[in-house]
Amino acid sequence: MSDLPKDLVEEILCRVPASYLSELRYTCKRWNRLFNKKRFTRKHLDKAAKQFLVLMSKQDRVCLISVNFCGVPSVEIKGEQRRMIGLDEFEIFKVSHCDSLLLCNNKKKNRIVVWNPCTGQTRWIQPTKIGSYALGSYQDQKYGDTSYKILSCCVYGDNNEFEILPKKKNEFEIYEFNTNSWRTLDVTLDCELDKCVPGMSLKGKTYWFASDEKEEQLGMFLVCFDYTTEIFDRLLFPCKCLYDEALSLSVVREEKLSVLLQRGGDTLRREIWVTNKIDEAKVVSWSKFLTVDMKPECSFGLTSFLVDEEKKSIVLCHLILRRNGVPSEQGVYIVGEDNNVKQVHSGFVSSLPNLFDYVPSLTQI
Repeated sequence: MSDLPKDLVEEILCRVPASYLSELRYTCKRWNRLFNKKRFTRKHLDKAAKQFLVLMSKQDRVCLISVNFCGVPSVEIKGEQRRMIGLDEFEIFKVSHCDSLLLCNNKKKNRIVVWNPCTGQTRWIQPTKIGSYALGSYQDQKYGDTSYKILSCCVYGDNNEFEILPKKKNEFEIYEFNTNSWRTLDVTLDCELDKCVPGMSLKGKTYWFASDEKEEQLGMFLVCFDYTTEIFDRLLFPCKCLYDEALSLSVVREEKLSVLLQRGGDTLRREIWVTNKIDEAKVVSWSKFLTVDMKPECSFGLTSFLVDEEKKSIVLCHLILRRNGVPSEQGVYIVGEDNNVKQVHSGFVSSLPNLFDYVPSLTQI
């Protein structure tokens, strides 16, 4: 391809999936320079086919897994993602994601890192306070490009256990990538976020489970933070959900939200609900995707899940807790529309079950 015109080479490369480009970038200095240009990155996002991969937290690492729904369902761990520079002594406690970027934080150290596994690029960030963090995107009018912010919810507690204090003024802070600085967000949240379930970012917003003591009749609902307007808003569930019935949140193919609910006090029965495509309609609507009867050994504990609408199936990553609250074992299950729950992997322990779709890209941080 060295004999081809530069413009033609760029047109060809901008259509190659990002995961392949990451392997090619160091074979040619000219290509490496091209992949580092924001103009090419934007062009690649528009023209290259998206690859939907599945990542999962395992111990203090992030692993790529392969899910097979056909024949005998199975899950294969393909190996750890590329080690981050400077991460040898950084044990990942929580992982959240936005677009192609992962936000990782450590339970013992007040330090966070944003990582693009496709390019290996990292950005280390020092928070001003101990907090719980979320990563989100917005369109920066000044720079004319997609940029990112981190929302920090200040927390306090003993033994490194997070306790969100919802009704304090100025408890939130924003970190902007373009200015490389933190600032206080002058907002008051009139409800309490669920600190046990990680927030999920989608289309420039992050969503959490929440409740309001003043409106107990509502039960649980969703609260979202908009990274463009920097305000919070509420989103109701399709049905009333009691405080102990909201279990997990998930993002479907970077287009929809999904919730896993425990219904009617039955500890084995689960319902999975999916929204319409976020931002394509003025009103968010919900539809029931699947009802699952879990095995007795999976009736309690933390859960993460993914929805595959085409296969009409879900993948569950479930962490069983001992009576003293210590994690004992994490298992992976595949559930189809026939309601057959099949365990496909088990034995390892992670701080929090975390299973999510990941789309590789050349996004720069």
